[in-house]
Amino acid sequence: MRARIGGFVFVAVFALMATACSGGGVAKHYALPQKHSQPAGITTGPDGDLWFTQFSGGRIGRISTAGQMVEYPIPTNRAGPFDITTGPDGNLWFTEFSANKIGRVTPTGEFKEFPLPNEKSGPYGITLGPDGNLWFVLQKSDRIARMTVDGDIKEFPVPYKGPQRPSPWGVAAGKDGNIWFTQQGNSQIARMTPSGEVTQWDLADKSGPADITLGPDGNIWFTEIYAGKIGRITPDGQISEFATGGKNSSPKGIAVGSDGNLWYTDLGTNRVGRMTPEGQVKDYPIGGGYRQVQGIVAGPDGNVWFTETHANTVSRITLPNASAESKKK
Repeated sequence: MRARIGGFVFVAVFALMATACSGGGVAKHYALPQKHSQPAGITTGPDGDLWFTQFSGGRIGRISTAGQMVEYPIPTNRAGPFDITTGPDGNLWFTEFSANKIGRVTPTGEFKEFPLPNEKSGPYGITLGPDGNLWFVLQKSDRIARMTVDGDIKEFPVPYKGPQRPSPWGVAAGKDGNIWFTQQGNSQIARMTPSGEVTQWDLADKSGPADITLGPDGNIWFTEIYAGKIGRITPDGQISEFATGGKNSSPKGIAVGSDGNLWYTDLGTNRVGRMTPEGQVKDYPIGGGYRQVQGIVAGPDGNVWFTETHANTVSRITLPNASAESKKK
């Protein structure tokens, strides 16, 4: 199915609030024009803008570093878009959790959707693999899938003995040429070769590994949403864990910032956190009220950008090393 969206909404959005953060960061929030859109995944696009999903709004959004926003409605109703990444073809690729599809949108707003071969697979996290293909997790069917830009899909089952299902969540490409993913259901970190061979490592029971990324040190870093920790695993499987922001901490999204540190969203403390590769932590408050911070990414302006599902905003923290131009915006 191919659809050109002609009547997209263009909105010049001004920040609702700027919140001073200890340590030099400043949080600035940009409201989405449609209420209850629930922004979730976010990535830097090939055009130098930030692209994000709207889980309940059924749209893909684009925001410039100056705060100008464009929205593109997804052709399928109630698609439930969740995660998003830039593909090898210069387009944006995203998971449609509710519609059971993988979607593609060009920087000009042209969509194509690819139905998955099995019903109710629950596509969730997605990443560009080291082999130039798209890799994504199928949360409901406990599989990892590989997809070419032409739409050819191959699925690989995640082995488990039960009784708890793996429920894969986040996925990232490793420096070792493999695919790494979290298994939230049975608290494991796993590695899959391009041919589908899986190796798994146990974490503490009910730690809830969630999002995952390749770190600046060549290791894989991940959040533990129920344990209040950030984990690190080396390519040969050595795991280290670092506590985050206190007893209420519940880290979710994770990304590498332009400063060479790990940045993460914390659902439990309503903050954004920074962790050095050595495990030192600093928290940044981002504003009052429950905001439900979600996805996070390093922006092209040198700042950290993140989504706030409950607050219905896309926000940024200005880093001290960001360009002078970006600080004026």
